[in-house]
Amino acid sequence: MFQKAELARLQKQKALLVLQSDLNRRLLAADWQRLHSPENWLNEAGRLARRHPIWTAALAAAAGLAAVKSVRKSGTVLGGLGRIGELASVAISVWQMFRGKKSEE
Repeated sequence: MFQKAELARLQKQKALLVLQSDLNRRLLAADWQRLHSPENWLNEAGRLARRHPIWTAALAAAAGLAAVKSVRKSGTVLGGLGRIGELASVAISVWQMFRGKKSEE
């Protein structure tokens, strides 16, 4: 009699562990999907920039210096203008992204 009660308890415990395992698998899959979404990365980048404005400004200045150096190294004027256009396009996109996030909050 004692063995049947112990066996039943162990079977119930096993069933509970299987359910917990399934739940953990589904939570892990949901977290994985959330981490791979581009929206998550953009939101995190925006939050990071708002939390650390000095670092953001310093990195922007470094990027500007790198852009100027790359334009100066190109020998042709048209190549430099093309690079400036590309950088301006990226800068406008980033500015609009941050401006849009502030208006939502």
